[in-house]
Amino acid sequence: MFWISAALHLFSSGRVVQNNCNSNCCAYDLLEKKVNCDRCCGYIIRYTPHIGVSILFHLLGCYWATQFFIACSSTVIAGSVASYYWARGETSPEIPFRSVVSSMKRLMRYSLGSVALGSLTVSFVESIRFLLESIRRKLKVSTHVPDSWIGKAAYQSSHCFQRCIEWTIKSVNRNAYIMIAITGKSFFRASAIATELIMNNILRIGRVNVIGDVILFLGKLCVSLSSAVNAFLMLDSHKYKSAHNKISSPLLPVTICWTLGYIVATLFFGVVEMSIDTIILSFCQDSEEHGTAQYAPPLLIETLSDNNEMQRLTQGPQ
Repeated sequence: MFWISAALHLFSSGRVVQNNCNSNCCAYDLLEKKVNCDRCCGYIIRYTPHIGVSILFHLLGCYWATQFFIACSSTVIAGSVASYYWARGETSPEIPFRSVVSSMKRLMRYSLGSVALGSLTVSFVESIRFLLESIRRKLKVSTHVPDSWIGKAAYQSSHCFQRCIEWTIKSVNRNAYIMIAITGKSFFRASAIATELIMNNILRIGRVNVIGDVILFLGKLCVSLSSAVNAFLMLDSHKYKSAHNKISSPLLPVTICWTLGYIVATLFFGVVEMSIDTIILSFCQDSEEHGTAQYAPPLLIETLSDNNEMQRLTQGPQ
């Protein structure tokens, strides 16, 4: 609400100026019953350079703050889940009683600057993506490729840059926060470590991500459909079929409940998805440091590792 009120004040600070009338645009005014040529050219809002800079700074600052809170929550979740993995399971006394609070304390003490730098980087990258999209719209290449070689080059380059930016935000950004929580490194160093781990374990991570995405999508769909079914059953009762509570059609309320259920399920399953990514990267980091995953529980080793490694760990030294 603070950001919206400040944005409204900034956007309403301009000066309303009438456009120049270079052509005859007179029209007949029905109220005055005469031809009026005074207000037929329209108006525009002109901003001073200081107001324009303030608007850009406000928009970038709002997006930076939003990304900062998202990054902090992701790092806290990753830190609490990583403490479970690196303490060898839930029965270990090394796991803090309040793992989320402990992860938040580590974030505030050691990783706040890295998270702020990462969120600022994402804000600049998203700004570049927005500018590229504006260029695409101005060149009218969103639906077809221009005939000139300049337009084709601009279309291909902007499309390539947008794909790179989208991959950076979706993949490197999330994994970087996970590695910040695990290793305590800076944002760029954590991004490099996460990228190296993903490239070295691309098949293992890809297999888990594909199966996990399908299961998470089915979970979101089940939760949202359950909300819609419960809403329909509630509206189908006698209470909403008579008197002043009567509802003519349950379509709109059921649709709203389905949408809200899907949004809430997406938020909750986002925590599960972040936990899965943290466990996988922790397993890969453990394997890179020790050759074999020494901190992973047996079920995780059986799922992500080869059968030979599982046999060596369960049988022990010969």
